[in-house]
Order: sequence, then C-alpha cells, then structure tokens
Amino acid sequence: MFSCKECGEDFSSERSLHAHFKAHKISVPEYYCKHFPRRDLLTGAPIEFKHKEEYFATYFSARQNLIKWLDKTPTDKKASVILDMLDKRVSTKSLTLAPNEVELYFAGLPPISEYKKCFGSYSSAAKSCGVEPMFSGKLPDEWSNDFSRKKIFVDSREQNPLRFANSECLKLDTGDYSVGGEDFCNTFVDRKSLDDWAATLIGDNYERFRREIERCKKQDCFLWVVVEAPLEGIEEVSRRSYHKHNLSYVSHQMRKIAADFYGSIQFVFSGGREQSQLIIPKLLCLGKQCWNVDINYWLKQLTNTNF
Repeated sequence: MFSCKECGEDFSSERSLHAHFKAHKISVPEYYCKHFPRRDLLTGAPIEFKHKEEYFATYFSARQNLIKWLDKTPTDKKASVILDMLDKRVSTKSLTLAPNEVELYFAGLPPISEYKKCFGSYSSAAKSCGVEPMFSGKLPDEWSNDFSRKKIFVDSREQNPLRFANSECLKLDTGDYSVGGEDFCNTFVDRKSLDDWAATLIGDNYERFRREIERCKKQDCFLWVVVEAPLEGIEEVSRRSYHKHNLSYVSHQMRKIAADFYGSIQFVFSGGREQSQLIIPKLLCLGKQCWNVDINYWLKQLTNTNF
C-alpha cells in the first residue's frame, strides 16, 4: 500500500500514487524532495532528484564530496553509511556479485580500501549484503618480476603499438597483444585509449565487441581491456578529450559486458601509455594467476615503480 503524504489517500501501486500527484499540482521530484528530503552528508546541500531508487541510495552530490567525507569521518561513524550504499547497489541492480573497484567508482560508491578499513575485508562487507566479491584473488608475488623481454605478439592492425624488447607483428584473432610459446596461457590484451574504450561500448561496435568476447569465452580464453586513462579523475580526462563521452552510459555498457561474460574479461584503467607498457607483459605472462584478481584495486595499492 502506498500513501500520499499530501492528503493521506492510499494507493495499491506506486504508479497510481505518482499519477495522483497531478491532483496536488506537484511533480514526482517535488513530492519526494518535500516529504523525503535528502542532503549531502558533507555540504548539507539538497540531493538532486533524478530517479527514485537513485535518490534514496545517494548520500553525496559529487564524488569528491564522498572522498572528503571519508577522509574526515571516523570509522565507526562511516561504516553503516558505506554499507548501506553497497547494499542498495546490490539490491536495486539485483547483483549476484559485489561490484569490483571499477564498478564501485562509476556507481559513486567508496573504494574497496574503505570497506576493508571498516569491516576488515571487502568480503565481510559483501557478505553482509548477501553476495560475494566479484574477484577474490590476490596479486601474485611474481607480479614484481620483469617480463619485458618475453616474446610478445602484436596485432598487425594495432595503431601506434607499444614497443617491447622482443616482439613480433602478426594478425591476432583476439585482442591486440599476446605471448607465444610456453608462456602462452590463453590470455589476450586489448589496448584502448579513452576514446576507443567509449566508442567500443556504443552502437554497432558494442555488438561487435560482444561477439569477440563470446569467441574468446568459447575458446576458454581471457581478455584484458587495458584503457589508457586513470580511473580516478576520468571525468576530467573526458572533459579535455576531443570527444565528450556520456560516461554514465558507457560505464553501464561496460558493467553489462563484465557481468554477462564474467570469468572471461576484465577492464583495467592503467593511467596512461607508459603504465600500459609495464602492465601488459605481466597480465599476459601471469595469465590465469590474475584472472580472479581485481587488478584495478591492487594497482591503487602500488606505486608506479612497482607495476
């Protein structure tokens, strides 16, 4: 039963309630902002109403406000808030796995490190919401090894390819980079600029990309999509780009692919070309040791020299 806060009349559905607002000459956003006001926990400014579910799950009007609030708020005061944010994300999106570092970022949720501070582990927080983390593996010790001289195959169609000490150009059926011989472990890397990443996830390119991953999955292979942009501050990078991207839509499409092909693909935001040069040989040579590792989380824990 849904009751109107304006007059007390009851309705059998939320849709009927919303239609009833016309009798009070009030819009849906006006109604909820009036009777269920929500304010940014840092600034106290009203939260903008866009969609009902999103409105009740939002605690901050901007991500930078969330980060500032996390930095200044004691652990015992922020634990319940960030758990509620995660729980609402899981329930409203009907998730079967807790979001990884990338999805947490684009959903406006705290990073995994904050959940570990408050609950000891991200797994504990996820279990409180009825799910398990999407990735549970740890970065292998061999990550610190030097793989730069391994035999790396570069797709002949790759534009402005990365240069490695021992590389060979040939046509790859999947991705832009792979390794040969005894080092091959069913792992490929697709390297993309921010513009390439966004273009791949919209229009006809999206369906074409899904078919590529489907082929990869059938062959029991794994595709890393290494995006040469920083995850933190990607909005600013996008604003400076020649093309202005709808990051909300693009990230939604990315999340859908990551969920539909779970176990066969992961998106990594390297930060730039130099970082990709360091990361790609490690992903290729370590292969299955990294398939179940949230690489974006671990990269945040490392310095550039430890990549």
